[in-house]
Amino acid sequence: MEYIWTCGSGDIAFCSTNYMNKVIDRIKQEPDKMFHIQSKNPKVFDKYKWPKNVALGVTIETDDDDLYQKHNISKAPLPSVRYKDFLNVKHKHKMFCIEPIIDFGEDLIKWIEDIDPVLVWLGYDSKNIGLPEPSKTKFWKLYEDLGKLHIPVIVKTIRS
Repeated sequence: MEYIWTCGSGDIAFCSTNYMNKVIDRIKQEPDKMFHIQSKNPKVFDKYKWPKNVALGVTIETDDDDLYQKHNISKAPLPSVRYKDFLNVKHKHKMFCIEPIIDFGEDLIKWIEDIDPVLVWLGYDSKNIGLPEPSKTKFWKLYEDLGKLHIPVIVKTIRS
């Protein structure tokens, strides 16, 4: 099955409703393809009725809201808010992106397990801007823990 990352250069939270409805109409015309749509504001997913051939994704870099705020990572909702909002999204195919990964606590693996994604993307900061990243040992432990849950993981940028 062909896989298409839709609106991959931006966050659909910033799309107009009219534009997003046109995207969804186009997706419906390609039922033999799978489309990935991602946001750092998963509450936006509730605005639309998604076709079955869409995988909805969320970026959650950490489970540590304090660390996220301390380093002023982005203007996105706090990670805990994104987790709760995405948990409430009713859709069969969900994906979880942890890139760029930021140091995390014990809740992250539980959040992923609760969401039950079909895939996890995992990687360090590809722009290397000095984010508070976990150690390599902690990174690979998370990878192993996800494997024990039988969740497929795609590893992207890693530190050597």
